[in-house]
Amino acid sequence: MTDVLQHKIMTKKRFNIAVEELVANKNLSYIDAMTHVIETRGMDYSNIKKLLSPSLKAKLQNEASDLKLIKIKSGNKLPI
Repeated sequence: MTDVLQHKIMTKKRFNIAVEELVANKNLSYIDAMTHVIETRGMDYSNIKKLLSPSLKAKLQNEASDLKLIKIKSGNKLPI
């Protein structure tokens, strides 16, 4: 994991690998793992959007909705 964080340039692939390793090895949530990578690298939080892969974005969205941080619009439902 530290090898990925030591590279000068943080690419989308390196960011995703670092986050997934933190989630798997340190039992962090995806939100905490992304925060850790950004703070360790001294990066700006506005860069996260450029570094997210579609799969990581979906995992983050699921985690945020489980924590009730965001609302996901479900499909049209008829009232019962």
